[in-house]
Amino acid sequence: MKKKLAAVCALLACVFAFAACSSRVTVSLGRNWQTNTSGGYDSSFYEQLTYDVRYERDGESFDGLYYANVSGTYTVTTQADSYYRASDDLTVNQAYRIDSVLTVSASIVDQNGDVVYAFGGDSGVPADTVRSTVWFRDTSEEALPLESSTQVYSHTPLQSGNIAIYSYTTSIVYNTDAAGATVTMADTSDTVTENADGANERVIVGSFESSTRNFSKLTEDYSVFDNEQLMFAGRGLTFAADTSHTVNAVSAAAGGAAVTLSCSEVADRPYSFNFNGQALSEQTIATCVVNFSRSGAGDNTGTTHTVDYANRSSNASANTYRNLPLRITTNLSYAMGSFLYVLTSANYTEPTA
Repeated sequence: MKKKLAAVCALLACVFAFAACSSRVTVSLGRNWQTNTSGGYDSSFYEQLTYDVRYERDGESFDGLYYANVSGTYTVTTQADSYYRASDDLTVNQAYRIDSVLTVSASIVDQNGDVVYAFGGDSGVPADTVRSTVWFRDTSEEALPLESSTQVYSHTPLQSGNIAIYSYTTSIVYNTDAAGATVTMADTSDTVTENADGANERVIVGSFESSTRNFSKLTEDYSVFDNEQLMFAGRGLTFAADTSHTVNAVSAAAGGAAVTLSCSEVADRPYSFNFNGQALSEQTIATCVVNFSRSGAGDNTGTTHTVDYANRSSNASANTYRNLPLRITTNLSYAMGSFLYVLTSANYTEPTA
């Protein structure tokens, strides 16, 4: 009996050991942002994408607030560059840097269409602005993230029906192998000057305690990307209808969280934008519609973005549209609808100084 029990225990130990040591699931990335997808790292790569910001209201919001008179731009500049970090004397000769700037002006209105608060434009108060920079390695090194930073100034509708003004910065610095990261969030609400007299009682200045946190085991289960490079990394994946890839995306707010990129549809769709100096009107482009969905994130679980990617050409040396994100849909909190980012310009000529 003792021998049988020992055998069972040994078997269970093997089962549990196997479960605990499940293999890491990684993704394979191609340089699909190049016209020659099979080519090596292009040290001269430069790309600037400009999007028009629009808004779609969808159903009834939880707080009774909506956006109106929305206008804005989203600019994403990506370039190949070397990277150096003095703190640990780290040099990466084949790296990419992405700088993005999102600026949005709008009115926040109630169910009757009355303006509760307006920002940007001619309102006399700052627009919503998010500036970010992220560095990461080339695909030959899994596009592992190196560091990122953001500056945020936003007017955020709350479920209470009030509007909070947030001002803060974030920083994420990754270990050499990106298995760990130090995340810093710094509240800068003391720099907010609008509504200082409290004239609008529904507008408050939001704040939080600044913090520094350390995360580990980021590469334990999946390939890891910084949240600010994730949409670019999606261009490097190979999709077909009803296929998906799961990765670990790191953000200052949540640390590491699993995100699944799933292609829900492959179709030819018309797009109009300026492509490296050439105006395209209703150009038909083979498109893969990819949904970004978080898992295991509590109330934040679900689809966060939907991106129309230009599909990679079957001719590896003639990938004309470079797997461009042609249209981006971002779902907003409290069922307030979504912001749309529609590509208006793709430029590959770096401006001269």
